[in-house]
Amino acid sequence: QYNNPAATKTLSYVAENVHDFALFADKNFIIEYDTLQLASGKIVDAFAYHHPDGNKHWEKGTEYVESAIRHYSNWIGEYPYPVAAAVEVPKNDMSGGMEYPMITLITSPDADEFMLDGVITHEVGHNWFYGILGSNERQHAWMDEGLNTYYQFRYEAEKYKGNSVFGPSIPNEVKQRPVNEFQAILYNAAQTQIPMEAPIDVPAADFKNKEEYGLITYLKTAVWFYQLEQQFGKDKVDKGMQAYYNQWKFKHPYPEDLKAALEKSIGQDLTAFFEGLKKKGNL
Repeated sequence: QYNNPAATKTLSYVAENVHDFALFADKNFIIEYDTLQLASGKIVDAFAYHHPDGNKHWEKGTEYVESAIRHYSNWIGEYPYPVAAAVEVPKNDMSGGMEYPMITLITSPDADEFMLDGVITHEVGHNWFYGILGSNERQHAWMDEGLNTYYQFRYEAEKYKGNSVFGPSIPNEVKQRPVNEFQAILYNAAQTQIPMEAPIDVPAADFKNKEEYGLITYLKTAVWFYQLEQQFGKDKVDKGMQAYYNQWKFKHPYPEDLKAALEKSIGQDLTAFFEGLKKKGNL
């Protein structure tokens, strides 16, 4: 508090290995704070900033941020940044959130606990693909949004026996199945019941509209990558993604780099599988 209203203070923020940044400020923010320790012993500061009259589930905001960091670090590679944060902002008509390195805004005021956890996890997950790997989203949007959706679906299945696409329409009998069977049923439903005509590897600007972009880039890519898991096993795919991450973090990889890392881990030529990225219609 300054007694002199004309007084000023300068704050300097420094971040390493980032290609973008965002800043949010509101004197009415409620700030939730916690720390988490990763497998290596690294400590990460976790924050959730929300409004007094906002979504009540934001009281668990740091829990969701921490859970996302732990899962993605175990699956893909350790989170390299010192901070991870999520910020509640007003609803808009375009998205559930928007990612930036170390911080994400969330625009889902009506989300229940499952949906809020899911969207925070998706946006935090972008740190690995959009942020750390830094692939070209305009030319190959699926390398960020699609792979991230695959991991979001995996997170939702393991933690909730849920899925953000199918939501409450999932029968209880399906939720009683083991996680692997649960995912297989939902991916089969997506593949057989939801028409997905455009190919996956299309420049973002070439999709007909935002609906087609979302359907193909997010869902069809997740289906494609799940088929890789089903064909060769989750362990080999995980090892391939960990190798891809370790080799290409902060280096801006392209599809051929992902293919090479997966081929080395799986031990097979994946040319035919990657041709599926150009396939029209359901896979």
